[in-house]
Formats: sequence, C-alpha cells, structure tokens
Amino acid sequence: MIKWLIGLLCTLFVFNISIFAQQNAPPTIYRIINRGTFPQFDGNLSIIDGLTGLEREQISLGVAGGTIQLSKDKTRAFITRSLPGFNGGNLGLIAVDLRQNTAKIVLNTLAILNIRLAPDGLIWAILSFDNMVVTIDPQTFRIINTINITSPRDVTFSLDGTLAYIASDGFVSVYDIQARRVIATINNLPLNKFIRAMLVDISPDGKLLAFGVNNDTNKSVVIIDTSSLQVIDTVSFTSTRTVTTTAVKFNFDGTLYFAELNGNDLYRYSIASKTLTKIFISNALTIQAFAISPDGNLIYITPFAGRSIFDLKTDTTIFERLEFNSSEQNCNGIELAGNFTIGQPPNIQVTSPTANQQLMPGQSFRIEWQTTVAPQSFSIASHRVELSTDGGQTFTVIPGAEQLRADARDFNWTVPNIQVANKAQIRVSTVDLGAKRANSITGNFTIGMGGSGNNDTQAPTVNFIAPMGGENFNSGSNLAISWMSNDNVGVVAQDLSLSTDGGMTFTTTLATGLSGSTQSFNFAIPQTLETNQARLRLIVRDAAGNSSQAITANNFRIQSAVDNLAPTVTISQPTSNQQVMAGQPIQVNWQSTDNRAVISQGLLLSIDGGQSFTQVASFGATDSSFTLNNIAGLSLTTPQAIVRITATDTAGNTGQATAQFTINPTITQASFQAKILTINGIGFMSNGANNLQLFINDKLITITPRSVTNTTFTIKGNKKKLNLIKGSSNSVRLVVDGLSSNMGSFIF
Repeated sequence: MIKWLIGLLCTLFVFNISIFAQQNAPPTIYRIINRGTFPQFDGNLSIIDGLTGLEREQISLGVAGGTIQLSKDKTRAFITRSLPGFNGGNLGLIAVDLRQNTAKIVLNTLAILNIRLAPDGLIWAILSFDNMVVTIDPQTFRIINTINITSPRDVTFSLDGTLAYIASDGFVSVYDIQARRVIATINNLPLNKFIRAMLVDISPDGKLLAFGVNNDTNKSVVIIDTSSLQVIDTVSFTSTRTVTTTAVKFNFDGTLYFAELNGNDLYRYSIASKTLTKIFISNALTIQAFAISPDGNLIYITPFAGRSIFDLKTDTTIFERLEFNSSEQNCNGIELAGNFTIGQPPNIQVTSPTANQQLMPGQSFRIEWQTTVAPQSFSIASHRVELSTDGGQTFTVIPGAEQLRADARDFNWTVPNIQVANKAQIRVSTVDLGAKRANSITGNFTIGMGGSGNNDTQAPTVNFIAPMGGENFNSGSNLAISWMSNDNVGVVAQDLSLSTDGGMTFTTTLATGLSGSTQSFNFAIPQTLETNQARLRLIVRDAAGNSSQAITANNFRIQSAVDNLAPTVTISQPTSNQQVMAGQPIQVNWQSTDNRAVISQGLLLSIDGGQSFTQVASFGATDSSFTLNNIAGLSLTTPQAIVRITATDTAGNTGQATAQFTINPTITQASFQAKILTINGIGFMSNGANNLQLFINDKLITITPRSVTNTTFTIKGNKKKLNLIKGSSNSVRLVVDGLSSNMGSFIF
C-alpha cells in the first residue's frame, strides 16, 4: 500500500511538472510544407520558433501532409496524408515523434479525410469515403471503435468530453461517447445537401456549434445552440471561390473567425452584435489554414506560399512573408504550442532629430533610433515613422515609412515643403512578433522658419538633359528621364508631367513632390500609350515658393512595340494530382493574364495522359471557371487525366497551363445474397488496361468475377473464399488500374 501511494505521488508530481513545462514552454509553430510534382510528393513538418520567427528544424514526412494535431504533452504530432495524393494504397496517417524527429506512416489501409484529438487523447479519424468515423489508440494505433455515419466531414467535442458532434453532408450527429451511440440528429439545417467538407468548432462555453456551408449557391456559417439543437443564426458572406471548405474557429471570448480554405479572406463575426467584418486579405496566394494563439491575441495564417501573423487587438498584419514562388511547393496545416504571453515589450529610443533642432524644407535628413529586445522576448516585426506638426497632438505616417523592416535603425527623410515653428515631432514605433508595441517621440523641433529662404526671391533654374526631342521609344519600355535643377538656397520639390499633344496640355502626371536632390526619373511607358507628340515638363520650387519650369524642346515619339510575350495561365482547380470520383462533375478554375490583353481562351481535356486532347469549350477574355460534366470518358477510371487551359492575346501569342488528376472508381452500394456479392457504383472499367482487383476486409480476393460492367461488379463465393466475417460489417474496395475506390460495406 505504501509503495503504491509513493508511486501515485511520483506520477502526479511528474505529471504536474510536465503540465508546468508545457505552460511555460516558448511559443512554437508547427506547419506542413509540401513539395514536388505528380506523382512524386514529399512533405515536411516545419517547426518554427515563435519568438524569432525562424525555422528551428524540419522533420521529413516522406509523403505530402495535410492537417495536423498535437498530442496533449506536445511530444507527438499526428498528420493526415494530403488528399490529392490518395490513389490505390496512398492512404494512412503520419505519426511524428517530436522528441526523436522521426515520422512513420500507420493505418495505411484507411482513407482518412480529417482527424481530431478528443479530450481523452484518442484520435478520431474521419473516413468520409467509407461513411464512418473510427477512434484510434494514439500509442498502438489500434482501432477502438467504429461509428457508422453517412458522409462524415469533421468532429468536435463537448467541454466535458462526453459528447461528440459529428458534422456530415446535410446534418450533425450528437454522439454519446460513453454509451457509444447517436443520441440526437440535427436535421433542421439551411440546406439538405452540402457539396464540400464542413469544418466544425464549439464555443469556449460549450453552448454553440459553428460550421461552414459551402456550395455553388450558398456561402454561409451556421450557428447551432447545443441545448436546443436548433439553428439560431446563419452568417452569409461573399466569395470569389466556387466550391471549397470553410474553416471555423472560436476565440476564447466567443468571437467567431472563419476563412474559406483556398480563398483569400478571413472574417470575424460577433455573435452578440451580429456584425460581420472582413479583417484580413491574403497577399501570398490563398489561405490554407489558420490558428488562434492561446491568449486570443494573434491569428497565425498559413497561405499557399508563405505565412502571416495578424494582431486581433489592432486589426493589423504585423508579419507577412512570401516564401515560395513555385507551384511545386506550398503550405498546409498549422498548429501552435507553448506560451504566447511570455517576454517583455521592446524598447525604442529616437536619437535624431533632437529637440530644438532646425530643419529646412527639401532637406534630406536621416531619422535615427535604437531598438532593443529583452532576453526571452519576441523579435521585432517592423517599424513605423510618423510626423506631427502640432506638438504631438496628431501624427501622420511619413510616406515610405509605413512598415519598415525589423532591423531598420534609420530612415532617409526628405523634409516637406512646410513651415513649422518648434512644434514638429517625430514618432518611431515598433511591434514585435508577439504584438507587443513600443514607441519613442522626439522633442519639438523647427522646419524652416527664420532661414534665408524667407527673403529668397530668386527662382530655381532647370534644364532637361534627356530626352531632348526627336527620339523614338516603345510602349511598355522604360523611359529614362534626366535633368539638372539648381537654386541659390535649395530646390525643395519637383513635379514631372507628360504631354501627348505637343505641349498644349500636360494631363499625365508622372511624379509630384520629388526631392530637390532628385535629378532623374524612370517612367514605365504604359503598353497602350502611343503618340507622335510627346513632351515632358518639369516644375521646380524652392522653400520661398519661387518656381521655374522646363519643357523638352522638341516632340519625341512613343510607338507600339512588337508583342512577343504569351499570356500566363494558372490553374487553381483541379489541383495537381487531385483525386476525383468517376461520374462526378469536375470544377475547373483558372486565371489568365497578359502584358496587354487576353482575347480568347480554350479548355481541352485528355484522358490518356496527354497523348491526345479534346476541345471541350471556348471562352472570351474574362471567363475563369467551367464545370466538366456529361463528357465521354469521365465515367471511367483514369490514371492520368489532364485539363489544359489556353489563352491567346491580341498579337496571337498563346500561353497554356495544365493540371493532372486521377478519376477513381466509386462504390455506392454493396450487398451479399445467395453467395453472390454485388457491388454497384461507377468507374469499374478504365480507358487503360482494365486491371481490376477486389479487396474484402483488406484482403485481395483472387476469385474471377462473374461479370463486370462500368457500374456493376458481381462475384460468387462462400465465406472462406471471400474472407467474410459473419455477423459483422464487412468492407469492400475495388482497385482499377492501381486507383482505389472508396470503401463500401455490407452486413453478412
């Protein structure tokens, strides 16, 4: 008894030490990065130090990764294999040991769409194709329980861990975990059928459920009261996407955040005030996942090609980085761990200008400051420089200094053409990666006021050096303009404009407020600009308001250049190596751009790996989506289907892009009667070798089938030959030319 009590106390002590260590661990970001092209894909788990924003290490996964979940003790990660990699046998779950930095694939016979860790630590795996949810021991990876649910998409849990809310196509099931049965079904939803996966979340008080409804006609988030199981709110929003998945997450204060995966926008919804706000637009292609920091102050966003950090206290982006510029590498799931409240705010001190200093309008002046970071604190994200002309009552950001880099310690400032008598101030502010802020303000200083410019009556001088007139330039090229300007005191501002009518009018402004030291300017001539009567005008001013101007002496010509640039086409849907089910509509989304203008587009389809293409549709200049449906060959299994988009510009140049995907067989029903197994579906035949395999309860069955059509498969055999389990649910799967169907099931 004493030994048992000592052992229990030691266990509790170690457990409490572990929990304390987790709560005080430095902030860490876990993110999936996938690389490669069809059919070779590789994934890595990128582990980023939240304090510095730098990658600490990478763990090779060996395959492409999708969503990620961390164990309670943060020593292991569980990652779904990315769905586009799903074809005959490309299944399973990736288990990562974060202490040993190793990864292995387990449960490679399960087509797992999504996973969630329950409060008791068990893994809940969503098997949407097989119409079931399974619970898995995270240590042994043994399946503990199987729940038969039609088209499950996601699951979340009540705060006490007794209930699971399983979101499916068109309904939500309330599952009693202890009793192992569905105790209620929420059917009173806005739509009877949802097209894409729904992600679901529960509010911090456990009173509300939220999930996304996303199809061609409805973009909204549905909110359900967990007590009454009734829909109490529906939030509609606009989107440029067609059919995708909406991820939803509650913050600790009950505010709801959601974003369309593969979309650009992140939304905030206040349930109390019913206010919807678009708070973030991705500049690094499309949003793949996001996570809210445990303190509720930050959202970490992983777009397709980079990462961003958004400050919820000020609704500003404090960090954004474009990391990839190739379609062969992209980001996916994200998870957070550690303490995001640790550290001290940065310290900043402006050292120049100083109080009572006098600056002259047009003067080039270097603003300087020092920024320091305390130990075990977040690194600097950016700096900002602002000017006040009223003694610090109001500040305006200085153009070009809106978001200076983290290591900036000075900024070259052209003093504006104003007069301020000892009321000018400079404020330099900084924000770190944890959204902690600091600023420093100078004492009052003077701009102008009392200098020789007050009695200056002499105008500046100015002359063009190039162009002088008579030259020929091409549309779309760069026009290098140079001049010489001087003043007895100093030029403070210069304005440059263009005339296309020989100098009668100057309606095109090229630049205003150029500094007095500027003596050249590069003008990117628009592709559409053509004229035989081009002239330039430069107006220069000094601090006293004296001005002069120069106009090029003769006309020069801007002519259309030969266009040899083909349009650029990018296909966003289907994604590379995406698996679609035979007989289903295939959504195609793309974007065509050109240096001048696209005038026509075309969509072609190949179902033989690119050996031949069939023209499916022709489009105008602005079309960007089309649904492939009722087309010969799409009902057959196809290992190498390719969609090609072509775009032609006004000069006849043609650009194109392709996306390769697979069309997999689909099982809709399976039954066993009188020793005859009948499987119904579509895609049981292919446009290739028609190599067909049958798996029953994950065993290859070698009996020759009685009959096979594209929609029906029958085979005769007894219990032993067909590997059947009497009195239980049996699973069945067809593999056609190496491409696996979803799993069907039947009771024997």
